[in-house]
Amino acid sequence: MQVTYEGREYSFDEEKISVDEWRELKRKYKMTPVGFEGGITEADPDAVTFFYWVMLRQNSADRGQTLGDHLKPDVMALHSAIAAAQSAGRAAEAEEEPQEGPTSGLAPSPPPSPSPPAPPSPAPNPNEQEVSAPATVS
Repeated sequence: MQVTYEGREYSFDEEKISVDEWRELKRKYKMTPVGFEGGITEADPDAVTFFYWVMLRQNSADRGQTLGDHLKPDVMALHSAIAAAQSAGRAAEAEEEPQEGPTSGLAPSPPPSPSPPAPPSPAPNPNEQEVSAPATVS
């Protein structure tokens, strides 16, 4: 996703976060990847700082930057930038999905065919005699 923060465009790809970076998040902030995702939604300062750290690392040749409290992103501004980038990404995905209906160029699918009729029951055989139960005498 593309994030515009402090007048600069950054790329961020959560799928490219390494296991070492996730471990650093766990060591420094006691946060798991799932906790990070929830923290981004809630503008958690530690989650936003981790996002900022990864974003800087993914957009710089200097991967020596360490994660810690010395990083001071504007939490609410970066949170807003992340939310805007996520919305733009969802909108772009929606435009790429084919639309249903006459404008899609796809013919409508035919209605399902009814189930085949049940086979007729066999006609009685005139050569067979009907067997009845013997009468009981009281």
